[in-house]
Amino acid sequence: MEPYTLILLCILVMAYILIRLENRRDSRNGKKALLRQSFGAIPQRENRDYGGIEYDWDFEQTNLSEQEQIDEITWNDLEMDAVYLRVNNCRSFAGEQALYTALHRLSQDREAEEALRGKIRYFGEHETERERATYLLHCLGKEHGSYYLPVFIRNLKGFEIPNIQFYRFMRGLLFCSFLPSALLLDTRYLVFPLFTALANLVIYSFQKYKYSANLSMLRATLGAIRTARLLSDHGKSGGGESFPDLGELAQRFSRSARKIMRLNTREQSGLSGDLFSLLNAYLVGVTLSDFIRYNKLLRELDGRKEDLLALYQRVGEIDMAISVASFRASLPHWCEPSFAEQDSPCRLEVEELYHPLLSHPVSNSASIRRSCIVTGSNASGKSTFIKAVAVNVLLAQSIFTCSAARLTLPRTGLITSMALRDDILSGESYYIKEIHYLKRIIDSLTPEMPTVCIVDEILRGTNTQERIAASCAVLRYLAKHNCLAIVASHDIELTQLLERQYDNFHFSEQITDGGITFSYKIHSGPADSKNAIRLLEYMGFPEEITREARELAQPRG
Repeated sequence: MEPYTLILLCILVMAYILIRLENRRDSRNGKKALLRQSFGAIPQRENRDYGGIEYDWDFEQTNLSEQEQIDEITWNDLEMDAVYLRVNNCRSFAGEQALYTALHRLSQDREAEEALRGKIRYFGEHETERERATYLLHCLGKEHGSYYLPVFIRNLKGFEIPNIQFYRFMRGLLFCSFLPSALLLDTRYLVFPLFTALANLVIYSFQKYKYSANLSMLRATLGAIRTARLLSDHGKSGGGESFPDLGELAQRFSRSARKIMRLNTREQSGLSGDLFSLLNAYLVGVTLSDFIRYNKLLRELDGRKEDLLALYQRVGEIDMAISVASFRASLPHWCEPSFAEQDSPCRLEVEELYHPLLSHPVSNSASIRRSCIVTGSNASGKSTFIKAVAVNVLLAQSIFTCSAARLTLPRTGLITSMALRDDILSGESYYIKEIHYLKRIIDSLTPEMPTVCIVDEILRGTNTQERIAASCAVLRYLAKHNCLAIVASHDIELTQLLERQYDNFHFSEQITDGGITFSYKIHSGPADSKNAIRLLEYMGFPEEITREARELAQPRG
C-alpha cells in the first residue's frame, strides 16, 4: 500500500471518529436542552402503559397504619391518577415509583420529611446541579421491565436459578471427563467430554431464557448503582455534597457492579450475531459458569438487600424532588404547608387555595375551625372546593407542596366518600355502596390522630325524610370523634339541624336575562337561594314544565 494511501485512510478514519463524537455531543446537548425546557412546564402525558409504577407501593403500604396511607377509594375519589400525571416530570423509573409511593403516603417521619423538603428546595434553587442530575436520571430511563426492580430486590432468593448444585456437578464432570484422554493419551476417550459438553449445552439452552430475563433486572440494578455513583459525584451532578449517603451506598456495591457488567457484556456479545461472539457465548454456556456466577452474585446482593433497596429509593427520591420542584415552578402560586402542634384543635386555614388540575382556577380562602357543611346551587363550585381541600391536605403531607398561598393544618388522616355509582356486577345499589363507604370512614376514626373526612352529597341514594335523619346522625357522630368533616350538600335542612356542631359555607350564582354567572367564591353561612328550576328555564325547557315545577315547589298551606 502506497504511503499516501495509508495516510488518506488514517485521515478518513479520524474524520469518521470525530464526526461520530460530534454527533454524540450534539445529541447529548440537544437532550439536555429539551430537559432544561421541560422544567417548570406542565408535563405532557406520555403515550405508554403506566403499569408497574405501583410495585414499590405494594410493598411499602404493608409497613404503614391505615391512618398513614391513602386508600384506593379516596385515591379514585380525588382523581389522583390525574394529579400524579400533573406532578410527574420524573426522568427515570425509580423517580416515577418514588412519586407514586409518596402520593399514597401521609408522612409521619419528620426526619425523612425534612430530607425530602431539603432536596426539593436544593434542586429548585440550583439550576446547574439540577440540569446535570436530570440528565443522569434521563440516562437511567424508563425501560418497561425496570419497574419490576423493587420486587426483584426484595425477593432476590426467589430469582436464583434452582438446582445450582447440579450445575456445579455438571461443570466439574466436564473438566473431569478430559482426564481419561489426558492420562491414557488416547483420543477415543474424548467422547466423554464431547457427550458432557452436549448435555451441558442442552441444559444451558433450556435455562438461558429464564436467565436472560433475570439478567435484565441486574442491568436495571447496575443502572441504579451507576446513577447513584454519578449523582453523588460533585463533578458530575453537583449534588455530592448534599447527598453524601448516596455515594457511600454506591461504593458498597462497586464490586457487585463490576460483576454485573461482566455478565451483561457476555450476554450482549452473544446477541450481537457475529461468529466469534456466538462461539464465545456457547463456550461459556458449555461450562455453565455464568449460571453459577449469577447465583453467587444474587446471594451477595441478598446479604446487603436493605442497602440496595435504600440506594434505589434514594435515586428515586432525587428524581422525585426535581419533579416536585418543577411542579412548584409550573403553578400560579404555591406554598409549603405549616403544621400545627400535635395537641392543637383540628382546623384548616387556607388562603388562595385552588385545585392544581384546573388551567384557570379561582382561588378561595377559608378558616375551617370545626366540621362544616358547604351548600350552594348546582354547578356553583362547592364540589370542586371540597375536592381541592382534600387534594391539598394530601399534597401537604406527601410532597409538602400546596396549590395555595398559605395552608395550615394538623398531621391528619384523610378519607373521602365522593365519586359513587351503582355497581351492576356486584349487585350493589347506590345507597348500599354509599353506606359501605360511610361505614369505612367511621371505622377509620381514632383518638390518636385526627381525620379530615370529605363527603359529597351524603346519603343522596335514599328518600328525603330518611336521608335528612340519617345524615344528621352520621355527621354528629363524626364531629364528636376526632374528625374534621367537610360536607357538600344540597340539603339546607342539615345546616339548621347541625348549627351547634357544624359551621356553614356556601357558593352562589347570579341569573339574569343575559345568562347565569358563577363567581366560584366561597362565602360564610348557609346558601339562601335555589336555582334548579331557574336553570331549567335558562336551558329552554318548555314553559309547561317550569310552571308546574314552580307550583309544586311552593310550600303547602
